[in-house]
Order: sequence, then structure tokens, then C-alpha cells
Amino acid sequence: MIADIGNRHAHIKDKSSYKTLYYKELFNYKDSPLFYISVNKDFNQQAKDIKNWINLEPYIKLEGAYEGMGVDRKALLLSRGDGIYIDAGSAITIDIKKKNRFIGGAILPGLWAQKEALFKISPVLKLDEIKKINLDILPKENTKATLLYGIIAPVVALIEKFKKSYNLPIYITGGDGELIASYIKEAEFKEDLIFEALEQIVKEIE
Repeated sequence: MIADIGNRHAHIKDKSSYKTLYYKELFNYKDSPLFYISVNKDFNQQAKDIKNWINLEPYIKLEGAYEGMGVDRKALLLSRGDGIYIDAGSAITIDIKKKNRFIGGAILPGLWAQKEALFKISPVLKLDEIKKINLDILPKENTKATLLYGIIAPVVALIEKFKKSYNLPIYITGGDGELIASYIKEAEFKEDLIFEALEQIVKEIE
């Protein structure tokens, strides 16, 4: 098995099947071989003593990466060649690789994080779901439409800015990645993109 472990959930690939678990549930599989990356300090502390579990972080090398850069971001940038890489999850990361080197990026609140933050400001700003909206028309019909516009449009605008500035392929992944990709022409969406890099690393060290 190969796993990408976040602060709450573990995304797992077992041969050709995928599943998502609460990260503590992974310890039910401690007798099975596991290769993993993790940004979860609690998980890392518990997993380090499990003999047949291997942390892939020491094998992930990215030119230009800064100290403290998330291992998940670094791994994603190794999945393909030069490009603009977007991971649209709890947070949205937009990172750029040029000449096989990380040259910079941005981190934004995820779409659902923005939704929850607006509701905390006022119950009037409640949004039940995140769904596609036409960004070519400024909404005026109701508050929900204006909230959707305000959440999605800035993210799309920043990606378009990077696209124009760097003229690189765009790769998108993450839970909200398919929605974001629908606004970006020629973007490639792949939900399990990070596993392409992790599988290659596993092949190299086995």
C-alpha cells in the first residue's frame, strides 16, 4: 500500500484501488507493508516504530524547495515535468516548477474553508454546497450566488495569472480539483496525481 497522510485523512492506493480513511484507522493495517508520506506529526510519531512501514520523505528531492515545505507539495511537483501544479483540498496550493526546479507558489484557503469562514462571520452568509457558477456573469439573483462567485473567481483568476505569466502546462488534483479544472482551458485534472510520483519513488528504492 501507498498512502498520502494529511492532518485528518489518509488517502491510500492499494494496487489499483483507492480509499480514504481517518488517519488513525491506518494503524489497523500495521501488519501490512506501507510506503507513505505524511504532514501529520502525530501519525509520524506513532508510525516511525512500525518496522514494515517506510516514510518516503527522505527520498523526495526537489531542487529549489525551501526548508519546511510540505512533503505532499514536493511530491506532487515530481509527478510530471515542468508545470503549474494545483492541489485543491482543505487548502489550495499553487506551485510552479520550471527547468525541474521549484520557483515559487501560493497557498490559499480551500473552497470549503472559505465557505465555513464566511458562515462564522454571519449566519446570513450560509452556503450549503460548492458548485459551478458562470464567472462571465456577475450574479445578482441571491446571496448564495454572490458567495459562490466570491469564493471561486479569485482562485481561478490567480491560476489564470500564473498561466499567462509562465506559459506552462497546468496539472490539477484534490477534492475540489475537478471543479477548478472546469474553468481552466487545457488544464489536466487527475485525482490521484500525487501517487504517480510516489509509485515511481517506491520502484526506485525497492
